[in-house]
Amino acid sequence: MRSVGGRLFLSYLAVVVVGLLAASIAMSGILVRYENETIQLRLTELSAPLLTAMNSALRQGQQPREVIDSLAEQANSANARLLILSNNRRVLVDSDNAMANQTLPPPTSGNFGSFNDKDAQWLFVQSVFRPAATGVNPAIIVVGRPRAAFADALRVLFPALAAAGAVAAGFALIVAGLLSRTITRPLRELAGTARRFAKGDYRARVPVAGPTEVADMGGAFNDMAAEIERARGSEQAFLADISHELRTPLTSIQGFAQAIADGEATGAAITPAANIIQRESRRLMRMVEGLLQVARLQAGAPDLAKERVDASQLLASARTALEPQAHDAGVRLVFEPADLPTLRGDPDRLAQLFLNLIDNAVKHSPRGGRVVVNGSRADGQLVVTVRDEGSGLPQGADKRLFRRFYRGDNATQRDGAGLGLAIAQAIAEAHGGSISARNVDAGGAEFTVRLPAA
Repeated sequence: MRSVGGRLFLSYLAVVVVGLLAASIAMSGILVRYENETIQLRLTELSAPLLTAMNSALRQGQQPREVIDSLAEQANSANARLLILSNNRRVLVDSDNAMANQTLPPPTSGNFGSFNDKDAQWLFVQSVFRPAATGVNPAIIVVGRPRAAFADALRVLFPALAAAGAVAAGFALIVAGLLSRTITRPLRELAGTARRFAKGDYRARVPVAGPTEVADMGGAFNDMAAEIERARGSEQAFLADISHELRTPLTSIQGFAQAIADGEATGAAITPAANIIQRESRRLMRMVEGLLQVARLQAGAPDLAKERVDASQLLASARTALEPQAHDAGVRLVFEPADLPTLRGDPDRLAQLFLNLIDNAVKHSPRGGRVVVNGSRADGQLVVTVRDEGSGLPQGADKRLFRRFYRGDNATQRDGAGLGLAIAQAIAEAHGGSISARNVDAGGAEFTVRLPAA
């Protein structure tokens, strides 16, 4: 069988069969031992008077044949057999006249032994006759009985044993069927849910039930399904966002290019139209390059350098690069780094990380406000915080703001496509770090970057 249920059923059935066989073998051993003990006890009781009578008759001078013939009727009534052996165990006289001149095997336990005759096994007990007269060889007198106790006991017990075995086998088959169905039902449900999921039902989930291993499999499937559903939603949201972001510059480019082509923009109007086309083209280029950069970083692109980087120098370079922009926006940059560790990574990408964060803080700070950049060492990591004095983060935006194309309410007046924070997060994660954001009590937002020190 190829199904799990069928294999489980056959496995349980095999266990039951093996158990019944083992029980039968154990019962047979018990019966054999019982037979030996019973026959030895019966032989002891039966042979005592016969051995005494044979011993007395021989002492009175009777011949072995006469002794056997005189006790033959008594032996037959007890289903016994009388033999007289010579000193070398050769049969002199046999009450059944079947083993004359044959050699009887010696006893195996004390005075008890067994021999085969006429396709039957006989158990015997023996006694040594020692004549009082000198010069006469001793003889061995034997009383035997057929080994029928085992067959009799088996014949009596077989119907009960067969009935008990049949009941046990039937009960075991029922239990095996129920157990196999109990174990395989969650698997069947998992297979059905997987088929529904493959057909596009991304909300399909399986109940976590059954044995521990099967329940773990169901839980793992649900986690995978939830992650795929989330990724699917993110993909659809990304497609909607990029469609919206690309439509605006493309519309401007198409409109002004069409105006120039149709001759509607002539003379002095051509230069402004060309400038708009150029500006929107650069905007499209920045978006495409930003998307490619995020995609490469999130895919674990192997082109990241692994150099020792001075974190203090990174922040100093970012301050130098953004001072003119902050001055034009009326925002004061305050840097408070102290005892910064050395990093290992790509200096260009790390520089871009801090540039994007500080640039974002400057854009969202009011004129006359401050952007405070603080750096420290904690638990073997570089911790850099960038705090602005703007309006802070909207409710629930601490997770969304790292998505591609996410922008605040005032972003329509800013020059940007909403990729700066997504790029910053991708760079941090590519270096084994993280970025988090929160609102501060004094007003504004604070971004915290954690990067492992070299």
